[in-house]
Amino acid sequence: MVQPKHKKSKSKKPNVKRHGKPVDMGQFRSQLDVLGLKIVEVTADGNCFFRALADQLEGNEEEYKKYRRRVVEYIMKHRKDFEPFIEDDVPFDEYCMSMEKDGTWAGHMELQAASLLMRRNICIHQASYVSSLVYSQLQRSRNMYDSSILS
Repeated sequence: MVQPKHKKSKSKKPNVKRHGKPVDMGQFRSQLDVLGLKIVEVTADGNCFFRALADQLEGNEEEYKKYRRRVVEYIMKHRKDFEPFIEDDVPFDEYCMSMEKDGTWAGHMELQAASLLMRRNICIHQASYVSSLVYSQLQRSRNMYDSSILS
């Protein structure tokens, strides 16, 4: 469930996507407004997925290390489900050791593991794109809007 925020972000940096494409933040805010959502910035240090997860579940992005540890432990405990999806011929144990390190970016596998572990659907919003929803298989019978929303 989306947690309400009381402070507005005051970013003075230009809004630029990776690869230098400008982002129309007004359009993105409008896209989210329709859904009753708003942008909540978290520290951009390679831990942003885990920070966003901590923010949405606890209201405190500083709890991100706990979520990183729990997600990596979940992946390790469910090796048979995740190992086939490791890319670039990286050994599973090496991949997990890398994911345990502070600042390592999360990918789709970590999104899926977090969804299953937390028993929550996770919806990813991006400017100018249709939202992506990662379903927790344990949650499919619940209302899809009872989800953690990350953007």
